[in-house]
Amino acid sequence: MKRFIGCLSLLLVGCSATSTDVTAEASTDAAVIKPAKAVKSITLGAGVSTMAETVLVGFLEAKEYTDPTKAMSLMYTATNSQSHSVSLRFNSGMTADLWLYDPKGQKVWSSSQDMMYTQALRDVTLAPAQTIKTRFSVPVAIMEKVSGPGYRFEVKFAGKVEGSSMPLINANSTPLIVK
Repeated sequence: MKRFIGCLSLLLVGCSATSTDVTAEASTDAAVIKPAKAVKSITLGAGVSTMAETVLVGFLEAKEYTDPTKAMSLMYTATNSQSHSVSLRFNSGMTADLWLYDPKGQKVWSSSQDMMYTQALRDVTLAPAQTIKTRFSVPVAIMEKVSGPGYRFEVKFAGKVEGSSMPLINANSTPLIVK
């Protein structure tokens, strides 16, 4: 009787192993077939500035965004447009903040929402034509939300100008072109 139970248990173990192997092969084949995602392309449109003459001139640039597995990389350049040096004061380590708005004008994301900045005062002097550059990286999860026309970026410059009555920097809105 003990031999009979032992043989039966060996037979059952052998059957269950074969069954598991077949199931594993079937699930591997099913995982290989995936629907192709439509690749979208996102570029920056022409920025709209609201001020004619400012102390600094800001410009946002980015390469075409086509890889949905990587963050979108952008560069903001603020240039001293004056013929003399300009003194700027920053209340923290943040130079500028990038905001993304949806077609309804609602803020979707800002680069500062997940960042922590030093709380020390900084004074920067820019010579004529000298620039300050700030890099931004928009996460993949945020770029997935950009699905059509009407999305736009705005840059909020954090510096304050000392000794000038002119506006500091051109406030601009840069539309995103989704193809």
